[in-house]
Amino acid sequence: MDLLPLLIKGIIVGIIVAAPMGPVNIIVIQRRITRGSISALITGSGGAIGDGVFAIIAALGLTAARHFVEDNEFWFRLPGGLFMLVLSFLVWRKHPHMDAQDDTTGVVRSVITTFFLTISNPITVAGFAALFVAFGLTTGFDYVAASAVVIGVIAGSMVWWVIVVSAVGMLHNHIEDRHLVIFNRYAAVAVFLFGVYAIDSVTTGFLDALIA
Repeated sequence: MDLLPLLIKGIIVGIIVAAPMGPVNIIVIQRRITRGSISALITGSGGAIGDGVFAIIAALGLTAARHFVEDNEFWFRLPGGLFMLVLSFLVWRKHPHMDAQDDTTGVVRSVITTFFLTISNPITVAGFAALFVAFGLTTGFDYVAASAVVIGVIAGSMVWWVIVVSAVGMLHNHIEDRHLVIFNRYAAVAVFLFGVYAIDSVTTGFLDALIA
């Protein structure tokens, strides 16, 4: 089996699932502004690993695992939502400065944070399943082929973080301390709203009904 097409398709899928603006994107952008490129990319790797976990489930056709995640959505999304509420409070309290150098302290915590935020969203499982069907990645998989797809997904996710970090870096010279404070406030509010939505989606469902 030719693995290159599978790898390329995996990379495309990885970019697609990482691109939508969510809490992980916000955290990576904030990390790039306040801690530098290396720290931001390492932080983004947590999300890439999380995407890789879901890619394994989809690539190997682990229906039981997928159903387990979907059936236990409450226990994935509720802790994730509560975690985002706490995270939003911590982000709001921070006062970053432009003179901060590239700093990799706390990256392990950041990787764990973005990994947890990624896997706490069971919708990602359904998204991977749909994308795998769209790209014809549903049949004839052995472990080698599945590995190529999963590696491609993780690589694609990291490609997206390189794009994000590079784009923010291009604007870095135009950013002042006051802009960082404003961005931190917006980031905190955005993460808070994501958390509220995650909790509401598995409790009252009020926001879903409102949108519908």
